[in-house]
Amino acid sequence: MLDFLSIGDTMHDVFLEMTDETAHLHRFEKEAQEICFTFADKIPVKSKKGMIGGNSANAAVGFARLGFKSAIYTHVGDDTYGEQIIADFKREGVADDYIVVDRGLESNFNTVINLHGERTILIYHVHRHFVLPKLKPAKWVYLSSMGEGWDAILPDLLAYLDTYNAKLVYQPGTFQLRYGAEKTRELLKRTEFFAVNKEEAELYLGVEPTSDFRKLLDGLRALGPKTVLVSDGPKGAYASDGTEYQYLGIIPPDEAPRREATGAGDSFTTAFSAARSLGMTIGEALRWGQAQSSSVIQQVGPQAGLCTREQIDAILAAHPALQPSQIPG
Repeated sequence: MLDFLSIGDTMHDVFLEMTDETAHLHRFEKEAQEICFTFADKIPVKSKKGMIGGNSANAAVGFARLGFKSAIYTHVGDDTYGEQIIADFKREGVADDYIVVDRGLESNFNTVINLHGERTILIYHVHRHFVLPKLKPAKWVYLSSMGEGWDAILPDLLAYLDTYNAKLVYQPGTFQLRYGAEKTRELLKRTEFFAVNKEEAELYLGVEPTSDFRKLLDGLRALGPKTVLVSDGPKGAYASDGTEYQYLGIIPPDEAPRREATGAGDSFTTAFSAARSLGMTIGEALRWGQAQSSSVIQQVGPQAGLCTREQIDAILAAHPALQPSQIPG
């Protein structure tokens, strides 16, 4: 039996690290920022790295590094990028039984511009025909970002969850957020952990921006999920199962310098879910999530900093002050 089955899109990511000399930052009202390049110019970059990416791909590798039996259902193109993606999954110990090669189609491709530790992503997604294959039993399913037409798998996914009593981690991507809560009511009822960032939570609930995280956590739990995780970037993360309301800050930037942030949320959710699957408390699961995300942001790309259990233990041992606190309310 599989421990974790991840479901979602995979792409080939190319990371381009920029410098202040070649990318001009302009600050506008409300602290919005834009990167500006000279039109039709040749823009030098500091470094280039290529690797596999995608929320569910990151999770599948993350679970494998943590010692779980991990597999992924995903689509790749009939090209060299697709071959490389499959090879990378195999190298990481992720079972490739459910990787679909779409003949005659390209792989998804992202260009990630990295500047000052933040990323701007140019996305190229190929339309896929999603059909959930016959899957082996898994204790947990991790569902995240998929392109348009992802809802075609919903009936079979619901049946799979019921047949094998699998627990669901749902970290919705762009199309899933747009699809809304009403159309995924049955999925949300079967969701063990639901993970979004603050802005996504507000959008999903249709509420104005708020600092009341109990309101966000309770609102999302009312849709069906048993436990909800809401991240707030460098301000920390919040989680609740309706009984516990926990908050955890971050490891200070001088102790975990931020080089590039792609995959920080995926890595947090992966470690949080892994910890909970091992019977840990919400507070300890938050600590696992923060330890792993602090490692990921110190590397370029979403997977270089993914941890083993021993590495998470070492990070937490080095930061004993990283402890959760009760959310006021």
